[in-house]
Amino acid sequence: MRRRTILAGVPLVLGALIIGAGLAAVLNGGHRAAASSHPTRQRDSSTTTSVPAGGWHPVAPATAVPEASPVQQQYDKGFELGFSSASNVAMMKRAEALALPGPAIDGGWPDLSVSQTPEGWATEFVAGLLDINFARQSRHALGAWLVAEGAPDLMPGIPSAFQQRTLYVSVLRPGMIGQSSPLPSPSEWRADAAAGTEWSASDLECQPEPQWQQMIDAGWQPTDLRAAVEDVSGVLTITRGNATTTRRFSLVVQVGSALWRDGYGTVLVSDWKES
Repeated sequence: MRRRTILAGVPLVLGALIIGAGLAAVLNGGHRAAASSHPTRQRDSSTTTSVPAGGWHPVAPATAVPEASPVQQQYDKGFELGFSSASNVAMMKRAEALALPGPAIDGGWPDLSVSQTPEGWATEFVAGLLDINFARQSRHALGAWLVAEGAPDLMPGIPSAFQQRTLYVSVLRPGMIGQSSPLPSPSEWRADAAAGTEWSASDLECQPEPQWQQMIDAGWQPTDLRAAVEDVSGVLTITRGNATTTRRFSLVVQVGSALWRDGYGTVLVSDWKES
């Protein structure tokens, strides 16, 4: 049984890619947004619907058009400017050239439970990603699992061709976005499988990513009603034969409206750290 600590009560998740590209463009240079009340938003008519049984079908995200307040416009423009930099455009073009697998839950990867809160989903996803029996779980099938559990990145300035690739890239091609992955390389995975290595994540805790919360408190609102960013931490237990070691870890998880079902999915992971 997995042991989890879920801290409920606040919406969550984003990632260092988003914060580095967009938020810095807003906050740097003395143009910090002043705190204000949250603007009223009108819900978009294209909200989520149930996934039909018997197959994978895309589901429209739960979105709303934020009020065009000065704070909203300031942050939106900051993100657009950040993502339009030459380095970010080149990175996204490389990612857009990748051929993604279709969604599938196979190869020993878990069918995650639907969560009603972003923090609940973040801990569910991190446990599913890090509870690994390397001999029984396929790294090849992980790509399809990530697609199945993913959510499009609907932040301002993200081109549509890149929106559905952020989770896959952040886990399996992290060097493409200048990040480190929580997971071992293909050669390390094969070595761990041969050694019978197992991982288990426990004592998971979530708290809102501070810069994300700062934007929300200032009055900015994302288009995706489920968008949030969470700092997730916990203990990773590594078992090889009779030897067991533990490490503390942390990472940032961005969540949003899942692509292949109602509810939450994962947009990307970033800022993986071990101690």
